[in-house]
Amino acid sequence: MIDLRLSARQKLENILADDQVFRGLSLAAKQNILQHAQFSRHHAHQQILQQHQCISDVYILLSGTLQVGWLQADGELIVNDFIRIQSVFNLVSVLQQQALNFDYFAAEHVELAIIPSELFFQLLKNEPEAMWHIIQLLSRRMYAMFEQNRYLRTASLTQRIARHIIKLYEQYGYQAQIPFKLSQQEFAELFNISRQTLNKHLQLFVQQQIVDWSYSQIRILDLDKLKQMSVLH
Repeated sequence: MIDLRLSARQKLENILADDQVFRGLSLAAKQNILQHAQFSRHHAHQQILQQHQCISDVYILLSGTLQVGWLQADGELIVNDFIRIQSVFNLVSVLQQQALNFDYFAAEHVELAIIPSELFFQLLKNEPEAMWHIIQLLSRRMYAMFEQNRYLRTASLTQRIARHIIKLYEQYGYQAQIPFKLSQQEFAELFNISRQTLNKHLQLFVQQQIVDWSYSQIRILDLDKLKQMSVLH
């Protein structure tokens, strides 16, 4: 996890050094990105990007958590997922030069780095190894998407709940207590179910002392059992 005491520029430097999107770029190219990057901060519940918006810049999450979903006419946000991984989060739409499919909101305090897409594209054209890394990354993501779709179509609700808690555990630095408050209502919306239905299924996790969930705080008590519950039989 990125140290919150670091400046936004230092966080971007760490991402440029470690993230798969930028792994193939030369040191000179990464310095070029640092020179042209702009930084922004957003408070909780603030909208960052809008569905159908055409974005010409590359957005990188430096810290915090994003809510991704669809904002309804009545102002309700239907949450599809949470993004915690510090990386580019609009890569596909930028490469395809198409409008966004989702609305992006800050779920908590968020820091972003913004890179001009013209610069990003030019660097990729000049450095074939970097382009190859992007192709490999997109290929892995596509495979993972197919696997996730297969899982969602065949897994029970209990298995899907277990798997999503594990996903949060991995995204937040493998900590038993997820350092992000998430209400059961917000979690239920991820599965398009009511809070009452979610609570009914969560009783199994609580009774077997696998997970504790109180005051919007998730704590994993038995990771091995949680993983067993997520496995397709």
